Parts: sequence; structure tokens; C-alpha cells
Amino acid sequence: MWETIEWFEPKEFDDPLYPESGLNIDMRIPVTLDALRKKTGWPIIPHWKVGGCVDMHGNHGHAEKSYHLTKVGASACDFHFKTDASMREQIAHVLHAGFYAVGIYFCWRWNDKNLDVGFHVDFRPIYGFQVWTCREKGKYVYLV
Repeated sequence: MWETIEWFEPKEFDDPLYPESGLNIDMRIPVTLDALRKKTGWPIIPHWKVGGCVDMHGNHGHAEKSYHLTKVGASACDFHFKTDASMREQIAHVLHAGFYAVGIYFCWRWNDKNLDVGFHVDFRPIYGFQVWTCREKGKYVYLV
């Protein structure tokens, strides 16, 4: 399936402690991110270097039932766009991309800079669509 992915490689989803662990990612993640990249034209930066994709053994501060964990399916990814597009436009594209859940984060840093907005996306095995936001670290508001 990786041969159909244009914009990403498995290593971009690695647990930073386990090279080649990106091969464990639920393929719906790179397929949907690839489609989102094609649609928007904006580079997508997966946060694998800080454990924001596959988490092999829970070493990156995720909750016990986090969808980042391989034991729960490795069906989550944290990322941001490299774009000057407005937050509103970025959020709209992510919400319409086809993920089952979207976290919208205004409290993330990347390379020692505050991001305008970052995203957690996943394919959780529950019925319905879930959306939440975080404006301050640890303070979540569920919108849907």
C-alpha cells in the first residue's frame, strides 16, 4: 500500500525510539493525510520525532488507551501544516478530510516556536465523529 502514497514515507510515522516502527501505523492515516496534502497543496509535518505518531510501548506520555499506541491500533497522528493559510481554513480542511476524530491544538510548540494550530487525528473504533480543542496544555473542550 505504501507504493500508492505520494507525500509520505513510513519513517515519518516512526516511534523515535524504534526505527521502522512507522510500518505499524494504521494505513488509513497515511492514505488520508496523503489525500489531504494533495487537496490543499500544503506540506504536512507529522510529529513523529516527539512520539506523535506510532507509540510502540507508551514511552511518549500518551494515555493508556491512546490511539497512538500499537496495542490500541496505532491509528493516530499529530501534525501541523507548513502554510500561511488561516487557522480557519486549515481547521476546515482537517474536519472534512475523513478522520473519525480531530483534536485542534492551539497550545503546541514545534522547533521552539508556538504553532498557530496543530492537529491530532485518528481512526478510533467507535461510532460517531469526535472533535475537541485545547487552548492551554491539559485543558480540553469537547465540541462534538
